[in-house]
Amino acid sequence: MSTYTPWIVTRTQTRASLLMVAGYWAIMLPIYAAIVALVLAVGDVDVSIWATSGGSAPKYFLLAVGVMLATVYLPVYVGNGVTRRDFALGASLYILLAAAVYAVFMTLGFAIEYPIYSARDLMGNLTDPYPVRSMADALAMLVGQLLVGAVYLVCGWLMGTCFYRLGAWWGIVLIPLTVLPAVVTEIGFDALWLGYAINNGLGIEPPPLAVGVLMAVASIAVAWVANFVLIRTVAIKKVSG
Repeated sequence: MSTYTPWIVTRTQTRASLLMVAGYWAIMLPIYAAIVALVLAVGDVDVSIWATSGGSAPKYFLLAVGVMLATVYLPVYVGNGVTRRDFALGASLYILLAAAVYAVFMTLGFAIEYPIYSARDLMGNLTDPYPVRSMADALAMLVGQLLVGAVYLVCGWLMGTCFYRLGAWWGIVLIPLTVLPAVVTEIGFDALWLGYAINNGLGIEPPPLAVGVLMAVASIAVAWVANFVLIRTVAIKKVSG
């Protein structure tokens, strides 16, 4: 194959997922808007709705996208002559791109919500400080969401690989291990809901941003290496039909 094969995989995968991602956000954003309108109409707001209702669900969508990299797309690419190594590299570039898009959407959500809260004088009612109050906060949020998005994609990829290579039973048994890097990353960024719940439950102070970044990068690296070891010699199952 061409030395540009990983980039071809990235471009092809990006095009293939555009409709799915657009469909997800076309559903997600109106739901969020409806929640905001309802909450503002019927009661006081004491949290960022984007952080609590809008900021968590997309991570699990990314997890599902990662699962499909192994269970749906790997057999197709390898069946068309792409090596497992080239697929892994191309899929990794795709993950970085998808995580970047996710991070931008998440950060922009706060930029849209903030003036709404300010205009209604809701900032003083919040139980916790608003997550994004300055450009520095926005940059920190962008970095954190980029790594959170990436770890969920990689964990989903690893989970899908375990199911594809080891079968359903082992795939189920290994789910806690495959999502552990995401748990560690959430703790590092005090992310809703899991990281925030663990930190609060154990009385742990959220670590500084630099520490969170290191925890996330290490978690992503461990999950990626484990996944690559599993897919480099995985037998490709015949696609029926």
